[in-house]
Amino acid sequence: LGAALSRRRAEHFTPPHHHTNSTYMARITILAVLAGCSLVGSFSLIGCPHTLAVRATRGRRLRPTPLRALVMRQLYPVGAPLTTGNLAVSSVHTLYYELHGKADGVPALFLHGGPGAGCARRHAGFFDPTHYRVVLFDQRGCGKSTPRGSLEGNDTPSLVADCEALRRHLGIETWDLVLGGSWGVTLALAYAARHPTKVSALVLRAVCLMRTKEVLWLFGDRGIGRLIPDGFHAYSSACDTERTQQQQQQ
Repeated sequence: LGAALSRRRAEHFTPPHHHTNSTYMARITILAVLAGCSLVGSFSLIGCPHTLAVRATRGRRLRPTPLRALVMRQLYPVGAPLTTGNLAVSSVHTLYYELHGKADGVPALFLHGGPGAGCARRHAGFFDPTHYRVVLFDQRGCGKSTPRGSLEGNDTPSLVADCEALRRHLGIETWDLVLGGSWGVTLALAYAARHPTKVSALVLRAVCLMRTKEVLWLFGDRGIGRLIPDGFHAYSSACDTERTQQQQQQ
């Protein structure tokens, strides 16, 4: 599923180039674009086990932080969700979502990676539960969203539309923060580019823009296949088996 979604979404997304629109850039304050790291804004703390958290002041120019100022943080504790729900976004797909944190808190959206990974309840732990109203949702074909594994109508523009549909469904005027990791970075950028007035800030970690070389590194034998050969062999064998079954059915 991840490989199939990666190929499909790479076809529908071109990484944004330099924006000259100062109004646009003022609206979308990118707090972090650091591969493998999370950036901590002064308005709240976002932490991750074994991840360096760097302080920054919202609305100000980012400056290098001395190594001694880097802080190791743990995830926030996560309890039962405030509520769960399902949202039909097409004649085929229905999204599963959860709300965590403070009921009247600042709205924040978490976008999971993969593509195809789905959300876990622990992802709410990136956010301070006394400050944020956190929205987690499983993207099309993922997790508890239905139909699971479906590629029909499953592309980047559709997922961007899903983020917006979920915002309207929940009665949220603007996302104060959108956090994306890996494939979630690509989706966060695509959503912010399409709806700049609906996103106040982005936090991007484990940056991936779904370029061909990134997809090949993730799902090809010259990238992750060299680092974890046994796991890659099991993965590629399963893909070959599935491909053979599909050909036989046709």
